[in-house]
Amino acid sequence: MPSIPERVKQIITKEQVLIIGTSFKEITNVSPRTAFHIDPDGSIYWLEIFKHKTFRNLRKNDWCSISIFDKKVLTGYQLKGKARLLTDRKKKHRMCKIIIDRLTRLHKQKILKQSKNQRINIVKFTAKLVYSLNPNEISDTPIVIDDDSHSLRVANLHRS
Repeated sequence: MPSIPERVKQIITKEQVLIIGTSFKEITNVSPRTAFHIDPDGSIYWLEIFKHKTFRNLRKNDWCSISIFDKKVLTGYQLKGKARLLTDRKKKHRMCKIIIDRLTRLHKQKILKQSKNQRINIVKFTAKLVYSLNPNEISDTPIVIDDDSHSLRVANLHRS
């Protein structure tokens, strides 16, 4: 797994919002997430409370993208990779606790109220490609890439 550059982690931590992009059968979906955790290993975990478009898309297509941006300096990045729902009860419970404990009191109350009668799912995202979204940089060339054949194909860098 490629490591997420430190400047990308700093923007995520500062802005506290991830824009998650998913797709299935040419139908795309974009949805914000504000309840998440960046693990030291570079994985990003987020709460998936409702079983709507993002949830359904991820069950059928595990490739997704995350866009992040710093609105003050107009810089951003896109991470492409694989997402999966956690199934291990202990890991799921631990991640849920970490994510919810980090929320502000008001935000925590909203999340807990919305999830009152829902089973909370936790998604683990593993970055395979990282692109700059900065207009002064080459945005179609990844700045970080996982060296597996599928990632190379996604980045249009596959060697025949």
